[in-house]
Amino acid sequence: MFQLLDRIGHLVLLNFIWLLCCLPVVTIIPATTAFYYATVKSVRRGRGYPLREYWNSFRSNLKRGIPLNLVLLALGLLLVYNQKAAAAAGTAEGAVFSMIYLVLLFFFTGFLVYICPVLSRFSIRMRRLAGMASGMVFRHLPVTILLVAGTAGCGMLLLSALLVTDPQQGGAAPTAALLLLLPGGWCYLSTFLVEPVLKKYMPPQPEGDSSWYYE
Repeated sequence: MFQLLDRIGHLVLLNFIWLLCCLPVVTIIPATTAFYYATVKSVRRGRGYPLREYWNSFRSNLKRGIPLNLVLLALGLLLVYNQKAAAAAGTAEGAVFSMIYLVLLFFFTGFLVYICPVLSRFSIRMRRLAGMASGMVFRHLPVTILLVAGTAGCGMLLLSALLVTDPQQGGAAPTAALLLLLPGGWCYLSTFLVEPVLKKYMPPQPEGDSSWYYE
């Protein structure tokens, strides 16, 4: 029981720090990379201290993460804009293009859910990291579908809670609780889906190596 409460407390703390680090928007990728890294290493595997692991990962990935963040943000906005424009056209051609953009948005979201764990695990060139994350989307499609569905569901739930909350009717407290619990809970659960995928791309475990990521 104590171990469960300890994990929940660490997840809430990491969740709060992650929300703060995401506020500049351009730091969402390094913040999420650090969130995943600290969650799987410290909260799930019990190695190191969560906050220390978070800040170490966050600082080490800022240089690579911010440019990647800007590119992905621009690409995501472009895909959403084009999909909405195609859907609003009201023509058969527009409907076809709307479906195409929805498919592209699915694979784009799949890339997003893999790129942060990949960035947290592998110290290779960004082009290879992007290629690896893109390959995971297609090679592990059932896992991708679960990750995208879970991430989209959490995002929609949080967004709807923020949009319909009326502070005068006491809705702020449940929304705040949701913000502090849901991302961390999903991040923790997602490690059980992502880690088996990451291990397929790691070199064989050297004899006598007890590194946490081989557990």
